[in-house]
Amino acid sequence: MSSRKRPKASPSPVSWLQLGKPPKASAEVQALLDRTQEKLGYVRNGQLAVLHRPNLVLGQDAISRAATQDPDSALSRRERELIALVVSSENRCEPCVFGHAAALREITGDPVLVDRIAVNYRHAGLSERERTLADYALKITRRPGEIEPEDLDALRKAGLTDLAILDAAAVAAYFNFSNRINSALGVTPNPEAALAHR
Repeated sequence: MSSRKRPKASPSPVSWLQLGKPPKASAEVQALLDRTQEKLGYVRNGQLAVLHRPNLVLGQDAISRAATQDPDSALSRRERELIALVVSSENRCEPCVFGHAAALREITGDPVLVDRIAVNYRHAGLSERERTLADYALKITRRPGEIEPEDLDALRKAGLTDLAILDAAAVAAYFNFSNRINSALGVTPNPEAALAHR
């Protein structure tokens, strides 16, 4: 083995954008970045990539919290993260796959299950309720114009209330938006997420 030290890697850019240094963050934006740092131990590259548009940073966070963190949600945190991971895997959004896989590993304590969901949730041994939610999230992602009343009937049959269906639709729709922003800008995944909870 060589005794030479590896050269120190230079930090990766957070996206393909070449906007230069963002403007000084407002108190509201800085509070959001501080909350993210406190919660995750790092700031998401997806947030850093859009700092030149503070209203977008704040608006995206508000919708994210409304869809995924409502304490009155009829879905469990595990179910919300399952939907996020299924949508993000289908869209091949690296930052979101890394992030939601990490969150689901934290919740389940089962990295193999989470990897199986990320690759093909159909083979992951999900419960009927989880599988039906995953199927619904996938259809919202792939073919939203083909959703019919029967799709909601399948969710009801699996034990979901109409409020749970509303929550599932909101989570899937939000992550389709988030995935598209990240992919359109070439946002790089946070390596910290890839390594978390393994």
